[in-house]
Amino acid sequence: MRDMACAGPYFSKLLLNAILFTVSKHSPRSEIRSNPDDITTAGWRFRQRFTDLLRDNFDKSKVTTIQALLIMSNSLFSRCDERSLSWLYAGNAFNMIIDLGLHVAASGDNMSAEELEIRKRVLWGAYLTTAIDKIQCLLQGRPPLLRHNNIKASLKFLDEYDELDPFQALTYKQLSPTPAVPSLNVSLLTKLCELSVIIDRILCELYSESAQMMRGQSEGISDKINSELCRWRQNLPPELDYLYHPSQAVLLPQAFCLLALFNVLIILSKRPLFTGNDERPNNPAAAFESINTCTAAANQIVQILRDYSQHFAISSAPYMLSYATYISATIHARIVAQKGKSSTSFQSLTLCRSVLQEHQCLYGAAGKARESLERLCDHLSIDSAEDCAQTHVFTEAVPREPMVTNGPSQSLNASSIPDQPIEITSQINWGLSDLDLEAIAQGFRFDGELDYLMHPVGM
Repeated sequence: MRDMACAGPYFSKLLLNAILFTVSKHSPRSEIRSNPDDITTAGWRFRQRFTDLLRDNFDKSKVTTIQALLIMSNSLFSRCDERSLSWLYAGNAFNMIIDLGLHVAASGDNMSAEELEIRKRVLWGAYLTTAIDKIQCLLQGRPPLLRHNNIKASLKFLDEYDELDPFQALTYKQLSPTPAVPSLNVSLLTKLCELSVIIDRILCELYSESAQMMRGQSEGISDKINSELCRWRQNLPPELDYLYHPSQAVLLPQAFCLLALFNVLIILSKRPLFTGNDERPNNPAAAFESINTCTAAANQIVQILRDYSQHFAISSAPYMLSYATYISATIHARIVAQKGKSSTSFQSLTLCRSVLQEHQCLYGAAGKARESLERLCDHLSIDSAEDCAQTHVFTEAVPREPMVTNGPSQSLNASSIPDQPIEITSQINWGLSDLDLEAIAQGFRFDGELDYLMHPVGM
């Protein structure tokens, strides 16, 4: 905003139009839509202007062009479901990052402190957030373009002033007035970056093409990654973890997303243990423990969705929650296929379907996810008739229901949640002990046939 006012180097019309297109999906104003009656057409003039301006900026590596390309890449993927163009924009942004040397530790001799901090934040922002690189890789089955082992810049930020910026709830549709709270921008960025480093390991060590040659080692690799995730959770600042520290937590939409992403990674780190090359579990004991762990993580994602809906409109939630909803639903569907509609998992699956339907008006990718989930349910012979009758069961203020979780109580009451974190794998759910492991393993083979899901075993 400062550089916009004084024609500084960190403003560009390209970046401005990328921002306007991205946030336009939250605006109720019909005049910014190409079709006044269709919310999905909001901001298309900003996109057209972005495309026109890009012709004059495409051959010059600039920080503002990198930011604009990354912002548009995320919107094109999550909102428009244009995966190829999204991938190409992100790739060009990453090439510009390397061209400018943002991925290495810059000397401060000929740069101001502000410039050094901006370079570092743009780099780490590109590495992880907005789901541009790592999450798209998970969804599209492509190798990450920006690897952690190629980054030499520190994750320690010099400026923490924006940590205390007041949180603005405008696009999140806060359901009830609350006192002003800090946005915790630096803490959220740092912890998301740390999770993204773990995503890098999951991609390259468990899901890459070369990893298929090491299936016998997958159990050990999975255990190491799972331990790393548990350490990350234990070291999460109390203000970002309302499940373990409700009395100290700041309830921010991004903090809910952070916890949801953690549970997604728990699932992704354990799922390779379900199947072997012969479509049977490599190790039945490890497979059972993995199913239990994944079910616990899927339960906690549903709990996070319920809790989010108590404070913010679920229909305008960040795309990360939509992604986590889909991952959770694929686990619940497997349990429902064997346990039936009387199980808690059926209630959770119904909620997940409803959330994805709510998100379709904002995110084209959520619609694709729901289609894939319905194909999976058809494959597992799960009747969706009852679910259709409960389309709006997930309202903005849905009452809390008892359900199995992987640790803390469901209530946000501080007195009912332990101060110390409970390991996600610490409790075995004996209700799952009679599951048909071979049927589940073969079901994950079907995942790989769904074009929405990640390579090689799906999500």
